[in-house]
Amino acid sequence: MMPALIDILIIVLLVGTLIYAFILDRRVRALMATLKEMEPMVGAFSSAVDQSARSVEDLRDLSTKVQRAEPPVQRDATQHRKAAAEPIPAGQSPAEMRAARLKGRSQVRGQAAVQGKSELVRTFFDITKERKE
Repeated sequence: MMPALIDILIIVLLVGTLIYAFILDRRVRALMATLKEMEPMVGAFSSAVDQSARSVEDLRDLSTKVQRAEPPVQRDATQHRKAAAEPIPAGQSPAEMRAARLKGRSQVRGQAAVQGKSELVRTFFDITKERKE
């Protein structure tokens, strides 16, 4: 009777192992299918990482080659006082007044005049200040 119990126990454990192997096989196949679907995405990510690493190296090389710009030329204090002493014509908008002020200024070496957003922002604040007064 004892040998029959041991044989039944071995058969039960063997069946359990086979069921576990079958479940594990299905999970591994599902994982492999998912990895196969992700392969193009992983390849694209890998190439993007390589490209960004090359870009960083290129920027480092470029930053070491860049020469320092010449320091800006300082304007005389007399020019600033003269511009401040000019009378403000009546009936001009803040934008026109600012354009008139900027027209007489000399270009500072190493500095570029930027048109666009900054002018809009300054005009907005000039108009807002004018309305409060």
